[in-house]
Amino acid sequence: MIIKKLTKHDAPDYRNIRLEALYNNPDSFGTMYHEEAIMTIDKFRERIPVDNNNFILGCYKDRELIGIVAFHQESRMKVRHKAYIRSMYVQLECREKGIGKLLLNELIERAKAIKEIEILLLDVVTNNLIAKQLYLSFGFQIYGIEKMAYKLNHQYFDMEYMSLQIKSL
Repeated sequence: MIIKKLTKHDAPDYRNIRLEALYNNPDSFGTMYHEEAIMTIDKFRERIPVDNNNFILGCYKDRELIGIVAFHQESRMKVRHKAYIRSMYVQLECREKGIGKLLLNELIERAKAIKEIEILLLDVVTNNLIAKQLYLSFGFQIYGIEKMAYKLNHQYFDMEYMSLQIKSL
């Protein structure tokens, strides 16, 4: 398995796995499958950042993209010490094999190498117990809950907000 930062050339692979994520786990993402399925490959290409402080990591197995996680550092001066982990997904048949752990570990190591970043933030739907357990195993702590964060088919989903301090104050 290889973990690498996605480039604009990876847009077709990224589009496929992103749509798969939205289709398989509609309650875990803020976007719906049908909203992104109509987007062109160029739109997906535009969504892949090209700088070191914003990136998408992909895990490849035999040239197939099987997992992704996105990283975004705040750009405003007063909040540049924070970065966000977003859109984590591992294909269903590849789960519980350590892929998520590999992706998250690589992301955290890259974040530690960015001088300004002191804290990582993420959100997770409260019923996504496997993802939540992964984050807790890395030392993330829950600092808040948003009730009724998502609504899908007349059902509400709460969101837990988690943080990990990666540099000492």
